[in-house]
Amino acid sequence: MRYSIIFSTLLLCSACSETSSQPANVTPPAELANTPALPNTKEATQAFLETMEMQEQREAELKLGTCIPAVQAKHPGQVACTVALKIGAGTSETQADFYRKGNKWVAQPSASQDQLPFPDPKL
Repeated sequence: MRYSIIFSTLLLCSACSETSSQPANVTPPAELANTPALPNTKEATQAFLETMEMQEQREAELKLGTCIPAVQAKHPGQVACTVALKIGAGTSETQADFYRKGNKWVAQPSASQDQLPFPDPKL
């Protein structure tokens, strides 16, 4: 009998979530609305390695830390991020700007160093 009560409760809860709709006037929090688009790990790594002319480093991985709108941005949606490049057992922290060029991400040296934390606690 106790299983039938639990099962009934689960059915009731799932029915409520399927029939309940979100209010149309709900807006996302301001911090989500102002969040810039960012490359994923693979895209960021590829863009950074191309900029540094290190494409042969296939085992490298770039981790994004703190990201902000880029200072002195020359491209729409350009963001500046602290990054940690891991190659083998070694890791190096620096900053880079990222922007989209067509369907590809491009990295470049950042002019936002004074605005980004170093070292970055997120990394």
